[in-house]
Amino acid sequence: MTIRKKNKLEVKPSMLLLCATDAEATFFNQFRKDCRYSNLTVAKANGKTIEKMLSEAGSLRTKGKFSSVWCVFGLDEVDASLEDVDACKEIAEKKKVKMLYFAPSFELYFALFETCPKRIADKESLLRRIRVTFPDFQLTTRYFLTSGLNVNFKIYPKLAVADQNARDYNAISEMDTGFEATTLSDFLDDLKNVCGKADMSQARNRF
Repeated sequence: MTIRKKNKLEVKPSMLLLCATDAEATFFNQFRKDCRYSNLTVAKANGKTIEKMLSEAGSLRTKGKFSSVWCVFGLDEVDASLEDVDACKEIAEKKKVKMLYFAPSFELYFALFETCPKRIADKESLLRRIRVTFPDFQLTTRYFLTSGLNVNFKIYPKLAVADQNARDYNAISEMDTGFEATTLSDFLDDLKNVCGKADMSQARNRF
């Protein structure tokens, strides 16, 4: 008598990005579409502090059975310092949530796609650097739905550059402050492991 084995479908790993602002959620939603990451979910957080975001992300991780969850924020958006982020690492570990943060602000994400030779301590300096490449750049929902619609297509080929710049920038930040300025490199590693290689063909056709 032949015993048939039940086919067990492998559960594909999935990732959730819980963003501090509508602008970031809009940007990463477009990133999800452009890269055709079907197992990436993006949401806007209700909480306005790191602790509240971590709590919300922990609940969503359990409900959605996500294999990887990240809270995304610039320090200015949650009114926090690098010391505050460091103090929240134990909470994040307990919640099984990771933090994708940028000091002093989320604009650092875009600046890292260019050369960052020294630590940038204010948002306006970051904006001046970004606007060399994107003259009308604004961290707003409107921007990412209009003139900034193709930002991902333009910067995605430089992800390896941004990764290395983030590592170099963190070395500078640690010498100056004792803390890393961003966890972008950790996020990019996890994104690759969970979501795989991007397929930018749709974005290329649109562009």
